[in-house]
Amino acid sequence: MKLIANIVRVLTGVLFVFSGFIKLNDPTGFKIKLEEYFNVFAEDLSPVADTLTIHVVNPDLSIDETYHRILNNESEKKFSFTTDKWEHVEVKADDGSIQAQFDRTVFFINLDGQELLKQDVQKDDAVPTKFEVTASIAGKPLLSKSVALYNNVPVSEVETANLTAYVKEASWLVGLCRGVIPYALFLAIFVCVFEIVLGIALLIGWRRNLTLWLLALMIIFFTFLTWYSATYNKVTDCGCFGNAIPLTPWESFIKDLFLSGFIFILILLRKYIKPLFSGKFSWGVVAISSVLSIAFSIYCWYYLPVFNFLKFKVGNNIEKLTTLAPGAKEEKREMVFIYTKDGKDFEFTTNQLTEQKILDNPAYKYKTRTDKIVQIGDKPEIHDFIMNDADGVDHLGEFFEKDDYKLLLVSQGLSQTRPRAMKKIALLAKDWTEKSKLEFWALTSSAPSEAEAIRHEYQFPFKFYYGDNTNLKSIIRSNPGILLFKKSTVIKTWPSTDLPSYNELLKAMK
Repeated sequence: MKLIANIVRVLTGVLFVFSGFIKLNDPTGFKIKLEEYFNVFAEDLSPVADTLTIHVVNPDLSIDETYHRILNNESEKKFSFTTDKWEHVEVKADDGSIQAQFDRTVFFINLDGQELLKQDVQKDDAVPTKFEVTASIAGKPLLSKSVALYNNVPVSEVETANLTAYVKEASWLVGLCRGVIPYALFLAIFVCVFEIVLGIALLIGWRRNLTLWLLALMIIFFTFLTWYSATYNKVTDCGCFGNAIPLTPWESFIKDLFLSGFIFILILLRKYIKPLFSGKFSWGVVAISSVLSIAFSIYCWYYLPVFNFLKFKVGNNIEKLTTLAPGAKEEKREMVFIYTKDGKDFEFTTNQLTEQKILDNPAYKYKTRTDKIVQIGDKPEIHDFIMNDADGVDHLGEFFEKDDYKLLLVSQGLSQTRPRAMKKIALLAKDWTEKSKLEFWALTSSAPSEAEAIRHEYQFPFKFYYGDNTNLKSIIRSNPGILLFKKSTVIKTWPSTDLPSYNELLKAMK
């Protein structure tokens, strides 16, 4: 039994130290993971939101549409009914005679500033066409509005629906989850340091009973998180071993079950766990381990992880990682048309529309069309790296095109950057583009309007491209951060706290 106790003791202690160290190497990454969990818990613990049902009818234009919007505890909803400027249209024959004439406009129904209905309206007489709009929650009427459109009569009306009776108070747990999000970094470092210290304490046999019960509490906490992820598919990577050893939620949960079993065995066999050193020396080991762990985590947070397990690490060819290997299975999509009949939606492929003569059946009304995945394809290692301009055009191919050095600035949120770092980047970019005549690229997830304002404020000699925020967080653990590329290979990376000078860049290129 003594042998079993010591084998399990070593395995458990080493695993806790390894897990804590891997996460401590990337505290920003673990912080992001904790923020995901807190947001998920806050969302899942919030009261179930009611659904706002909006019905728009106009028999003259064959409009009978129903819209559903999930409420978010708003106290009111604003409906706006507006028309564009009316235009008089005349249809003439070849001889110049007027065959028809009518007035036309575009009628809009907006909900809280977002377009709900956009309808072209043509009028050739003084008889109005009426839009009947009703809104309800759980069958209870909320709004009833009739909007009549006449020739050349503009419409600009606003109706406010009072939702005070439907506001639901969230529990204190929701407030707690949202309240701790700003402290996610502190919690990430604390959990990692605690994990390492407990692992070391177990290995040296320090304060046996206290250590075992704290380990039990910690593994219960971790097991709950991984169980929640696996059961509800909410946080698909728990971050147990960071990016070093990615685990699925079920793999993480099974790993925690094994650890729970190990700790249970240790509690039962705790009399066989003997301290390796004297009490004073053991206390010193634990204290030094704590200080070194905290110092290491702060260093990795302030600069960059000492061991980079991200896809954009030095030496990786990003173009290859964003490209599917030869022979990979491609994703196949099929266009699907959605028609409504008797209030129900039905999906049809192009062939089914013809074979079942849906187009000739007045009982079916066209609703929308979409693409449906019929075969899930393989994905490259990096599948969400994009560099869109403000118009949504991807320039990633251009970024990889030239076989030369280039700099890439990455910022997950320009409003959260430090002015001192941005001023230094402006000087660096000026030297880089003017002296070396090489490309300087910038990628952000901020809105184009915000990026343009920042660009003018610091007089950046480059323009911003736009990418996915989640992907940007996985490029570099700094906001902002800079990467030096040679064609598509990462040569070196720098955080905002240790930005290079132009001369340093020249040395890195040698």
